[in-house]
Amino acid sequence: MPANPTPLNAPTAEDFRAWHRVQCAALAHDRPGEPVPSQAALTARLTTAGAGSRMVLWLVRGPGEEAVATATLRLFEDPGRSHLAEVDVTVHPAHRRLGTGSRLLSTLTEAAAGAGCRSMVAEVMAGTPGEGFLATREFVPVLRLTWQLLTLEEVPDRIRKLPDVAHHGYRLAFWEGEVPGHLADSFARAHASMADMPTGDMDTGELDWDPERVRQAARVVAARGERLLTVAALSEADHSVAGFTELVLPADRSPRAQQYGTAVLPVHRGHGLGLWVKSEMLRRVRDHFPSITHIQTDNADDNRHMLAVNTALGFRPLRRTVEYQLRLAEG
Repeated sequence: MPANPTPLNAPTAEDFRAWHRVQCAALAHDRPGEPVPSQAALTARLTTAGAGSRMVLWLVRGPGEEAVATATLRLFEDPGRSHLAEVDVTVHPAHRRLGTGSRLLSTLTEAAAGAGCRSMVAEVMAGTPGEGFLATREFVPVLRLTWQLLTLEEVPDRIRKLPDVAHHGYRLAFWEGEVPGHLADSFARAHASMADMPTGDMDTGELDWDPERVRQAARVVAARGERLLTVAALSEADHSVAGFTELVLPADRSPRAQQYGTAVLPVHRGHGLGLWVKSEMLRRVRDHFPSITHIQTDNADDNRHMLAVNTALGFRPLRRTVEYQLRLAEG
């Protein structure tokens, strides 16, 4: 039987190699055909938490010291989200249904409650035993997501031409990394406008987007060795950000990039800016980053507008996942 789960307070290089082996085995079993992250990329993500959060890690080994499971607990530190936690438990396929996942989840639940959290979220593949595993432990499904994949060679011709279509009163801008200083305030406001995107019944807390917050988010991406690209539509009336889209290029030379946020301020909606900025991003990736062949994204099933935009761009369904939430006892 595996040892009792204990946090990795000072993970070693061998711990990260073992972690990578568990992840590779699980991905190959659960999502065959999809690329697996390199060990360097995985280590960077485990050691560089997202902006306004910190990570606690668990690595479970069996009697022969082989790694059999991993777990992460992400604790948020922003005032409006300090009551939230995200968990991820992965058990090696050869060691499932032996109680390891249950013990790990119980350990993480206790750790989250001990940190003062009132709500804990976990994501699982739709239609898999993971749903039943969480449901029998009082987790409730709160958000269904559709993951989509775009093959850049298959972008429709009409989309390829969209960046050249004039949008009266707006112009396109591009930058890599941190937002330019003169756009920081309006870019933060554009990020804040994502607060009205559909999130089902999930408790997402409140996030205060300001210029320092958007810069911090860009620094996290850079610290992982990844590259953050942004295309924005600027209002010609006041030169502010009216809408934007972000894309992250992998650090490990993987051909698959990850779509990050896309938003248009309410006052500027209805002009096709979302499709415009995203089509310009696709053109830039094709022209300047030829090693990228695919782009992955995910959206809430309730976000029909963005799903329609992605379908028009050429994205196709890849997989579906479900966010489950557990309400922890009040402290």
